[in-house]
Amino acid sequence: MRKQWKRLAAAGMAAVMAAGLMAGCGKKATPESLFKDMEKNSEKIESAKCNIAMKMEMSDGTDSMAVSMDMDMGVTTDPAAVYGKGEVDMSALGMDQKAEIEMYQVEEDGEQVTYTLTDGEWSRNVGSDDMDDMNLDMFEDVEDQAKLFELSKDMVEVNGKDCFELTGDMGGDTLSGMMGEEMISDLAGLDLDEEEISDIKVPCTMYIYREDILPARVTVDMSDVLGTLAGAEEAGVDISEFSIEITYLEFDSVDEIKVPEEALAAAEDDGSDDDYDWDDDEDISVGADPVEPSGELGDSWETYTVQVNDKVLTLPCSIADLEAAGLTMDTEYTPETYVVNSEEYELAWFEDGNGNSIMVDMINMDAEPKELKDCLIGGISVYDYDLEAGGLTVVFPGGVQIGTPVDDVLAAYGDTDDSYEGEYSNTYYWYSSTSFYDSCVVDTDVTTNAVTSMSISHYE
Repeated sequence: MRKQWKRLAAAGMAAVMAAGLMAGCGKKATPESLFKDMEKNSEKIESAKCNIAMKMEMSDGTDSMAVSMDMDMGVTTDPAAVYGKGEVDMSALGMDQKAEIEMYQVEEDGEQVTYTLTDGEWSRNVGSDDMDDMNLDMFEDVEDQAKLFELSKDMVEVNGKDCFELTGDMGGDTLSGMMGEEMISDLAGLDLDEEEISDIKVPCTMYIYREDILPARVTVDMSDVLGTLAGAEEAGVDISEFSIEITYLEFDSVDEIKVPEEALAAAEDDGSDDDYDWDDDEDISVGADPVEPSGELGDSWETYTVQVNDKVLTLPCSIADLEAAGLTMDTEYTPETYVVNSEEYELAWFEDGNGNSIMVDMINMDAEPKELKDCLIGGISVYDYDLEAGGLTVVFPGGVQIGTPVDDVLAAYGDTDDSYEGEYSNTYYWYSSTSFYDSCVVDTDVTTNAVTSMSISHYE
């Protein structure tokens, strides 16, 4: 769930209905007149309160994922700022996660800066963000789409007010102007190019407030369209639902959006200005001095052995095994009493005394539910930024660790079963022929070609 997401003839009617379908200026309501007036009126708006709701369900034939988001937002033009607060729910691989999110996007020294509160912690990001284009200019090109829409003969109610309802297929260029092609690609997890998106026609319903001729609600349903694109076909992804709804609740009622003092203080304390230089080799220095692997560590990834400090574990292993290596579970994030259902898993984090951590899959492969503390560890994942404090050793089979050159990884593990080349990182996959849950994944930085993260799992 990273990177950008931006937002989203006339039916003949009896003369007796015409009087009820007149825009505020006295003109007969048609898609052309409504869209033209809405675009013109939107230019005068200086702030807005709205709600964004998103639902997505997809599957690759083996696993499925469902994501839903509901967020209340405020937007101002002078100064340009965005505020949002809401909830995100995600269900994947038998695991359900729910997160409360609060964010502020403001301009600081000519740059867009976003402050985000998740899991009780504030972070600061400089540069483009998913909310960059959640602005009040999103309807500037919608007039050109009027010929694709049909005006319903009956009024509908949105936010307690009468609204015109228009339905049609919106062009991809206009949709990406409202929402952003990167948002569409990122939410769907697909590598879609601008040309692909510009060619699509997306079912859309537009609601316009009758009194003010301003946007009331926009709903788009990309469920059927995205599945036909090359990016989805190449990824083997079946998208059963992908819908987004934006409801405009109030206009010109938002006070100045200010970042809370606790957010400013927390971001300053942890130094997270996120001014990350992807070309700076020194930023990926963890593991630059490789640790000599133990003689008990296996050579092949399919030995499912992991060296943590001086102890070599074989997956699946017990909590006690990891504790013997000097790590303890972060029970504040995942309570020991959390119930894991049969043949499912839950993520947990184990930490050392210096603040380093690793992520593990707490698995329950038995027939009955059990508490987290009674589960086994079936997978271990490690990321370079989680080892920055130093002093924690994590080595995978064949001596692979953070900082290992990719050529050494490929020499140790052999031909990959799958791979992905990204803008900032490349990912390599190895799968067991007997179980989906037996696998190894390694990420490398495109500049240094060194390992930045790695995961290995063996559930039974």
